[in-house]
Amino acid sequence: MRQCSVGGEALIEGVMMRNGNKIATAVRKSNGEIVVEITEHEPLAKRFFLFRLPVIRGAVNMIESMVIGMKALMDSAEKVDIEEEEESGFEKFLKKIFGDKLFQVMLYSSVVVALIFGICLFFLLPNWIAGWFGFDKSTTGGSILANLIEGLIRVIIFLMYVWLVSKNKEIKRVFEYHGAEHNAIYAYESMEELTVENAIKHTTLHPRCGTTYLFVVIITSIILFSFVKWRSPLVNMALRLLLLPLVAGVAYEIFKLAAKTGFKPLRAISYPGLMLQKITTQPPDESQVEVALAALKAVVDD
Repeated sequence: MRQCSVGGEALIEGVMMRNGNKIATAVRKSNGEIVVEITEHEPLAKRFFLFRLPVIRGAVNMIESMVIGMKALMDSAEKVDIEEEEESGFEKFLKKIFGDKLFQVMLYSSVVVALIFGICLFFLLPNWIAGWFGFDKSTTGGSILANLIEGLIRVIIFLMYVWLVSKNKEIKRVFEYHGAEHNAIYAYESMEELTVENAIKHTTLHPRCGTTYLFVVIITSIILFSFVKWRSPLVNMALRLLLLPLVAGVAYEIFKLAAKTGFKPLRAISYPGLMLQKITTQPPDESQVEVALAALKAVVDD
């Protein structure tokens, strides 16, 4: 098996691949053409020594990956040919205001709405529900218990959310491209010729997947947040958001170590995330694997 650091992300009708300083996106248009775009990006960890330090590198990597991934997702949405419906009066009004920038404005607005929704769903709601429990949260033991209950509720909400969105037809397509991304990376790691036939035979579950990392982040947050004194819902939410970079950094070190070591307790932490990929990755068809391979070939030497 080849040791590599190639990573990727599923897009709208496409796949993004990253390797070193190279980023490639491959998107299939409605006419069947695969559009590949290659850009150069030197990671912050390569530019600044501070960002290579343990824990800090994890927080920086999470933020950097989110920014790159969101830009790639928006670019893919612009490249895909979507059947245009007749514009409503409101859409015509917005077009007069924003002109050609309307699509980008709508995309960025949807990101802001999604962030607000995510904060309410995964931070405020679990905290509010945990507050219903009647034990004394002013004591150390009560505060720890309340935080642990909140964390458990957060896990349940997260799993339900992922399961529900997977039922959406468009999201299911993205999850299929996610599976294609993993198929392609497995073929590369196995040192096989990068063909659809070789790639599609591999499993869609990959230990280095962001889904697994995200679940490690959630488990790490439950442990770290349990040491924070219980306060009002808004203060609790603010503290958790402030601590999120630390959580991401610690989780990153656990995640990387679990991927490299055979130590069973560490591997066990990653296992639930691996099982969650049974939802977030779906078996792709050959055309989707072809797109993933096009992105992969653009960032690797062989």
